[in-house]
Amino acid sequence: MTGEQRRGAHVLDAVLDVIAERGLEAATMRTVAAAAGISLAQVQYYFRSKDELVASAFRHVTERFDEKLATVDLSGPPRKVLRQALELWLPLDEERARDARVWLAFSAAAAISPTLKAIAAATDSELRVAFARLLDAAAAEGALPDVVDTETEAGLLLAVVDGLVVQALTLAEPLRAQFLTGSLDAHLARLFTP
Repeated sequence: MTGEQRRGAHVLDAVLDVIAERGLEAATMRTVAAAAGISLAQVQYYFRSKDELVASAFRHVTERFDEKLATVDLSGPPRKVLRQALELWLPLDEERARDARVWLAFSAAAAISPTLKAIAAATDSELRVAFARLLDAAAAEGALPDVVDTETEAGLLLAVVDGLVVQALTLAEPLRAQFLTGSLDAHLARLFTP
């Protein structure tokens, strides 16, 4: 990564900080500049508008998640691999809670922004494909006898995780882990044979 790319990433990290703490509407060019500790002109050097800044930040957060997903060891049993991948989204610690707040802010905005909608749709499509591959591997081992359509099941799995994240963020932090892991395990138990 070049020095210029690092500086641009620093600005995008500042956008995510602002969104995590104050919401997407607070992510103005001026507040991002202040959060990044740089001038407004420097932010404008990298991004011509707030829309461009926000779209770039959404791509940045999806790329960061892809990097985390790439750390999952794919050599284990499919159920274990799938659970490890899903746990990356769950707000089980402060870092993941922060990421979840950012992700939800972008997801809500994607419902009305054509640019963000396209990014969200592409990301969700990639995730459904990845989950379907893991479910295909489990089906090949005979661990999913009741699953006929792994692509549909992958979409449902993504919806379950999205719902768990929303519900967990409304809980007091000490209650989250038990709720999330218990709920995820219950859902996976319905999919996989013992």
